Parts: sequence; structure tokens; C-alpha cells
Amino acid sequence: MKTVYCLAFALVIAACSAPQEDGGTAATSGYDADNLATSQACFSETPSVLLEPGQTLIERGPSGVVLVSHARGGAPADYAFNIATLPEAQRQQIDAAAADFFRTAGELYDVTTDAVIYHRARDGAFCAVIRDDAAGQALVDAAEAVDAARPDTPDE
Repeated sequence: MKTVYCLAFALVIAACSAPQEDGGTAATSGYDADNLATSQACFSETPSVLLEPGQTLIERGPSGVVLVSHARGGAPADYAFNIATLPEAQRQQIDAAAADFFRTAGELYDVTTDAVIYHRARDGAFCAVIRDDAAGQALVDAAEAVDAARPDTPDE
């Protein structure tokens, strides 16, 4: 008989300590672990037109292509670099800027804001969008320099 009482007591404790459902009436406000910031710019054809003003984006993935886009100032732009075909100096320059960008994004990331947005595609490609002016400008400066140094880029 003690077993029956213990089992009943355990069921009551389990039922009382279970999370309570609110019937879906509670609204999620702001950003949190269940309502993360998103960006339609990630993995699109021309990310710069989908970025919000002041945002900078980087995408890296298994294809070996690094995409840098921004909506900074009056001239949004998209840059794509095939890392395997870049000369060593330009590859190191864009890799270093990308590493700094990702490092800053990691330091600024907070689920309660949209200051940093991360997306990962099923193929392993990774996208990060941030609003930080200094990190964004440093990545854009590196992308512009690498783009200008490419031999296939016209000097016009």
C-alpha cells in the first residue's frame, strides 16, 4: 500500500512542478532565445538591398567564396571573393578582416537585441550581420582594397 501512496505522491509532485501553459496568450516582446533576430539578406542574391541602414554582412561557406555586403552611407555594395583564386596577400587581408569581424560579432552578440544576427545554412555556409560601425567599416575597407587589387577589376 505504501507503494501506491508513493506513486500517487510522485505524480502530484510531477504535475505541480511541470511548466504551466498559458494557452499561447503571452506575446513575445523584443528578442530572446525564442524570438531571435533575423535578416532576409543572408543567403540572397544581392544582400545589400535587403540590409537595414548601417548593417554589414559577411557570408562564408564550403564553396570557398566570401561575400561582404553593406548598407553603409549612401553607397551599399556587395563583394564576392573566391578565396582559392586570390593572391596570398589579398587572401590574408580579407581573412584577417573577416576574423576581426566575427570576433567583434561574438563580443557584441546578445539575444535581447538585433545588434548581431547569425544564420547558418544546411550546407554549412555561415552568415553574420552586425550594426557595429567600426567593425563594419573595417570589413568594408578590406573588401574594397581586395576588390581594387584584383587584376580582373577595371581601373575605371
